[in-house]
Amino acid sequence: MRCCFIKLRESIGAMATALPNHDEIADVFVRLGALYPPSELHGFFVGQLVVGERIDESRLREQAAQLLDIEAIADQDWAALMRLYQVTVEQLNADIGALTLFLPEEDIDLDQRVSAVGSWCQGFLTGFAMAGKEREKNQGAQNYSDAVGEILTDVAAISQAGLDSEQTSEAEKQYHELVKYLEMAAVSVFVECCTQSRRPGEHPAPKQLH
Repeated sequence: MRCCFIKLRESIGAMATALPNHDEIADVFVRLGALYPPSELHGFFVGQLVVGERIDESRLREQAAQLLDIEAIADQDWAALMRLYQVTVEQLNADIGALTLFLPEEDIDLDQRVSAVGSWCQGFLTGFAMAGKEREKNQGAQNYSDAVGEILTDVAAISQAGLDSEQTSEAEKQYHELVKYLEMAAVSVFVECCTQSRRPGEHPAPKQLH
């Protein structure tokens, strides 16, 4: 089982594809009757992908429905969610710094955006745990670095504690710093997992910016 299964984009130097519109995906969640925000599903996708285990689309669809606590996802709605997944794949495979957390727009109240960050973290931990178990089943016990362990501890803490959501310039600054940290942390985990398991001829980790 290959870790870095994500196909490299033909033009690695190009900008990674932008994420779908948040409001449109939120509308999909309303139709589905999902009780969790879109950010949690995106975190789940990222958590799955950074471990690197291949998963077929039908199983991913089942896992997404389970995460959202719904019975099934209609084809039209799944197409929209798969677009989110595919763009996430492209961003992880682009230059380091291309990954963007899928969060509400900047005009949304800070407390809602902070809550979405916490949900993203919860989804990330769930996806990482599920993919990690699959990787252990296929490759045996995994030994992650202390850095990865610290990242997972940080993500878990953020999912519970959050930030001061008072609408101030300092709070906004802290929010953006936290989001940037999570984006870079996720890529760091992805790079380590790919480096550990890559064999000759397999896809390399993302490029580093100079």
